[in-house]
Amino acid sequence: MRARACIKCKEYVVIHANNPQNQNKIELFERKHHLHTLITVDIDEIKDQYQVFKINGIANSSPMSI
Repeated sequence: MRARACIKCKEYVVIHANNPQNQNKIELFERKHHLHTLITVDIDEIKDQYQVFKINGIANSSPMSI
């Protein structure tokens, strides 16, 4: 599984292809971090070091445990 991650803030959002709601979350994530360095990586590479991106205190990731 892939994720979009911000190196500066150590936050990420999971990428779910062909999911319009997820695309909106990714767009919001990218707007919030627009001046930061963003990368696309396998979630296994960052899950222990990065936090899930949250909007108003609500995690915006897949429902599966990571």
